[in-house]
Amino acid sequence: MNVMRHDLYFWQVVHHLVVEEGYRVLDMEQSEVWLESDALKDRTVIRIKRIDVDWGNQLRADFEQVRKKMLWLKRQLGVRRLRGEAIYVTMYPPVDDWSSFEAEEKLDRNGNVTLRPTLIVAEESERKATIAAVNERLSIHLPHVALLDEDGYQMEQMARYLRQQIRHTANATQQKERRLFQYGKPYATYGLLVVIAFMYVLLEMNGGSTDMPTLIEFGAKYNPAIADGEWWRLLSSMFLHIGILHFMMNSLALFYLGGTVERIYGTSRFFIIYFIAGLAGSIASFALNAHVSAGASGAIFGCFGALLYFGTVHKKLFFRTMGSSVLLILVFNLAFGFIIPMIDNGAHIGGLIGGFLASAVVHLPNHRPRLRQLGFLLLTVLALIGSFAFGFVNEHKAGADLLALQNAQDLIEAEDIEAAYEVLLESVEQGNERAEAYFLLSYTEAVLGKYEEAEEHLQKTIDLEPKMHEAHYNLALVYDELDERQKALESAQEAVQLDPGNEKYDTFLRSLEE
Repeated sequence: MNVMRHDLYFWQVVHHLVVEEGYRVLDMEQSEVWLESDALKDRTVIRIKRIDVDWGNQLRADFEQVRKKMLWLKRQLGVRRLRGEAIYVTMYPPVDDWSSFEAEEKLDRNGNVTLRPTLIVAEESERKATIAAVNERLSIHLPHVALLDEDGYQMEQMARYLRQQIRHTANATQQKERRLFQYGKPYATYGLLVVIAFMYVLLEMNGGSTDMPTLIEFGAKYNPAIADGEWWRLLSSMFLHIGILHFMMNSLALFYLGGTVERIYGTSRFFIIYFIAGLAGSIASFALNAHVSAGASGAIFGCFGALLYFGTVHKKLFFRTMGSSVLLILVFNLAFGFIIPMIDNGAHIGGLIGGFLASAVVHLPNHRPRLRQLGFLLLTVLALIGSFAFGFVNEHKAGADLLALQNAQDLIEAEDIEAAYEVLLESVEQGNERAEAYFLLSYTEAVLGKYEEAEEHLQKTIDLEPKMHEAHYNLALVYDELDERQKALESAQEAVQLDPGNEKYDTFLRSLEE
């Protein structure tokens, strides 16, 4: 087999792997091609090179570069295990000893990346044995020989034709994959951003986006109102944001995530996914979290869910493009939500699940409808109804303690002391062990003339927060009302010691001392 015939054989092997075996071209040069397949148990990359060498160290030097690229490819492809084949199509083996070069190597400590070199030489019996071993190892059927009847010119023309066919197949595969990300235009995403911006400005002009009464008035998620029948808040809260940072962060996330999802799924499908995810997030928040809340976070996490569903349909493409980044950002945001108490992680997780289920219902464009879509639709409806029903019976919602304090403070500011007293007393009886709860309760009791109860709850406050100077001062006032002057003096002295320079405390202490 002469050199030109061996050149042709090199392109016949590559053509067979790409066209017949379905390998994807990662990189292609004049005498070197990198191919990929995920059809086997372990993700497989084949690097095939046409090379003629005299000495084994020339192969080892080249093989060292292949090692480095294999480790880089593992990170890029986002896979746990990667198997590599370095196939050298060469006329003759090196003249020195190269037998130690034929064994499979483990490129990392755990053996998750392996690489095996193979030489396909011109000598017929050795070539056939090598090809048979490769075929068995990779479950493929490489051709054995190039056609023997052509002259040099014909072989060159055939090699050129094979290269063109390989490039055409590779380009067609890339275009097909690219179309998956370019189905739609992000018109709905831009429209949602405009509505969200408009609502933020409207809130700022009517009391502020951080003012709780204003947020509740404009449709924030407020559990008591939802329980009373204002179910529309589950959707309206998606368009409100609390503060400039919340608004900017969610707008930025929606711009990138929403735009990506809408390009993949198309506008109508994206619209359905977004609102089902947002609704699921709001219902999960209603079921698990008592805080007043607002924001598009549930719907945005639904976009994560839509991308994860895309990954289940096109797993290889997902991890080759954006999969690792999506998973990393998602895990970081969920972990951040568990660390920061004020973040409504219930809405995030609910939106994530809702987005995944909604994506399974509408499925991807250009895919035939399947019966399982009806199953996912039924599952989605049952999940939404079940979560909403659970919200009415769950008496241990996260943030219930803080919500009671917030409601009580609003009532105190409105001078509705009786109502604030009832809210705080019920909260404490249900297990609210916050020092602030006992402090506010004692305040309402003192205003209502319940001094004995106020003394008891101020003592409880100080037990929980010994350095709360306000509690010591209020306790001094209560003791004064109970004519226990010595105790009043001691409490007033403690308040002054904890907050020196407080004119109000100093004045009251002097009055007791006189």
